[in-house]
Amino acid sequence: MTTQLAWKNLWRNPTRSLVFLAAALIGFAMALFALNVMKSIAEQRLNDAVNTQTSHLQIHREGFMADKDIALTIDNADALTSRIQAVSGVSAVAKRISSNAVVATPENSIACELKGVNPVEERTVTVLADFLTEGEFLNDEQKTPVLVSKRTADKLKLRLRSKLIATVKDVRGEIVGASFRVVGIFATPNSVFDDNTVIARMNDMQTLTSVSAPHEIAIKLTNPSDLPRTQATIAEMLKSKVGSDGEIASWKALLPELFAFDGFINMIGVLFTIVIIIGLGFSILNIMNMIVQERTREIGMLRAIGQSKASVFWMLVQEAFLLMALGAASGIALGCLLVEVVSKTGISISGGLTTLGIRPVIYPALNPAFVVMISILAAALTLVIAMLPALRALRMNPTTALRE
Repeated sequence: MTTQLAWKNLWRNPTRSLVFLAAALIGFAMALFALNVMKSIAEQRLNDAVNTQTSHLQIHREGFMADKDIALTIDNADALTSRIQAVSGVSAVAKRISSNAVVATPENSIACELKGVNPVEERTVTVLADFLTEGEFLNDEQKTPVLVSKRTADKLKLRLRSKLIATVKDVRGEIVGASFRVVGIFATPNSVFDDNTVIARMNDMQTLTSVSAPHEIAIKLTNPSDLPRTQATIAEMLKSKVGSDGEIASWKALLPELFAFDGFINMIGVLFTIVIIIGLGFSILNIMNMIVQERTREIGMLRAIGQSKASVFWMLVQEAFLLMALGAASGIALGCLLVEVVSKTGISISGGLTTLGIRPVIYPALNPAFVVMISILAAALTLVIAMLPALRALRMNPTTALRE
């Protein structure tokens, strides 16, 4: 009975209700759209970093990440790799050699990280081959091949088949150099990675540096949500079977700025949503205060003819709740439609954000958890705010209210 009466009361002033519903439609749609875009940006940046740079987990000798000491290699790497591949949840494993280097051409030189990889293994843990703009990925038929980024190629005036000289310290601490030929040029969304990475074959790096064992083992997981469990399992393996000088780190430790960015951008989306819902909540509060003011005599009459305080209270609360629910439902529906459309067309992002590893075009995906979150926030805030004018109505004296 009170619900039907609350619904009818909403439309006694249709202009006021429709203005609020229009605001709620836009507000909830934009909140849901913004949340999904922010989440998609964070997920895209994370996926690109994991799939091109770090993978989900990495193993190094203790102390290697501090100064990239080329002598700190992983002992028994082949046996360790075989054991890791047998761990549940591990999708692929790849060994790498890594060294600080200077690469040069007659035109210019830059400092970078020179990585030596096994071409077959590397393609199982990274998608760098998908970002090739020219040439091809490394293979065993090429002669001293390297991959460079487009940004590096521009700085060094390189093109396909161009030669460059790489200079590094070998395992004895001596400065050594070798000539490499560019076989592929890549361009990832992460300009920092592109500026600092040159990739060669592992056997060529072994010849150059006299290092026989890898410095790094990259591990890709089937399901990223298994990361804590898998990391703990492999950490125990390192401690019990390999020795205490091996350490495992996740992408969160390897790229702390990425982890912080993920939390920051999600927080921005949530705060934006909360601000919108609070704004709509104050609109509801204003509307309910006007309703109580306009219907003072009517509320007094209902109390005078025997309607209980609880009945009047819940009638007013239900009016607010129905109004917000209608606005939220329509806004969420529009937001879902917007996300669905943009997931196919893409949304252009400022090119300046590429320094943060963000692609120029984002294709957001709808996250059902955001629909639930927005609905709960809207319902909770409406319930709290609607109680204020409803309680004020209960404090009215029926006799005094009838005289107004």
